[in-house]
Amino acid sequence: MKFSGTPRPPFDDLIQRLLSLHRYDHTHQRSSVIASVDIPSGWHVEEGDIGGEGIKPDMLISLTAPKLCAKKFCGPHHFLGALRENYISPEFDENQLEANPIDQFKKWFDDALTAGLHEPNAMALSTAGKDGKPSSRMVLLKGLDKEGFVWYTNYESHKGHQLSENPRAALLFYWDGLNRQVRIEGPVKKVSESESENYFHSRPHGSQIGAIVSKQSTVVPRRDVLHQEYKELEAKFPEGSLIPKPKHWGGYRLKPEMFEFWQGQKSRLHDRWVLIFCKCSDNN
Repeated sequence: MKFSGTPRPPFDDLIQRLLSLHRYDHTHQRSSVIASVDIPSGWHVEEGDIGGEGIKPDMLISLTAPKLCAKKFCGPHHFLGALRENYISPEFDENQLEANPIDQFKKWFDDALTAGLHEPNAMALSTAGKDGKPSSRMVLLKGLDKEGFVWYTNYESHKGHQLSENPRAALLFYWDGLNRQVRIEGPVKKVSESESENYFHSRPHGSQIGAIVSKQSTVVPRRDVLHQEYKELEAKFPEGSLIPKPKHWGGYRLKPEMFEFWQGQKSRLHDRWVLIFCKCSDNN
C-alpha cells in the first residue's frame, strides 16, 4: 500500500498502531502484522473462528458497526475509528435561544416528545462522594418546574449515599434522533415528604411493591428471594389497597446552575451554548 501526503484521521492513528505492532513483531521475532477488516478470513459473521482454522489477526478494523464476531476477537487492537457520524442539523444560533434556559430545555424536550423518541426523559445522573470518585447511571426525569429537575430513587442506594456526602450532581440528556444533548449541573436536595408520598402513590401497584422489595446497591442471595418477598407483599397489599411508602424511598431535585445545549453539526463544527445562572441579590 502506498500513499502520498499526510494521512487524514482516522487513518493516521490506524497507521501508527500498525507501525507499533510491526516494531513489536521485530522485537519478539514474530511474523508480519495481520490486520483484518470487519470479518477476519475464515470467521463466521456471528460465531467467530468456530473451527479454529481462521486467521488470528493482530488488529481488527471495524469500518461500520462491529459485527457480532468481534466479541471473539482477542488481539491487542480493535480499531473503531471509523465509527463516526457526520451530523446534519438545522442551524442553532443565539437568536433562537430562550431567555430562560429552563424554557429552552422544555422546548427541546417537547421536540423529543413530538419526534417519538424512546424515553426522552431518560438522563444520565452523575454523582461523587467525599472520596471524589464519580459514578453515573441512567434514571428517569419525573418532574420539572422553575425549582429544578426531579427524579425518585432509594435513598440508601449508592447514589443516595454519594449525594448525602456531596449534594451536587450533573445530568445529561441525549436525544439521538435530533442530534442534541443537554448537560445540567447544580446542587441537589431531597424533595418534601409529601411530594414523594404523592408521586409514590401515583405509580403502578407493582412498582410500589417493587420499591419496597428492591434494596438498591445491596447483594441479593438469589433472584427467587426477591420474587418470594414480592409475592408476600402482593398478597398483603392486593390491588387497590394503600401501600405505605418506605421511608428510604423518595425524590431529589437538582437546582440548575449551569446548562449546556449541544447540537451536532457537519465536520464537527457543533453548536454549543453554555448558560450559567447568576446568584443575584434579593432585590434583583
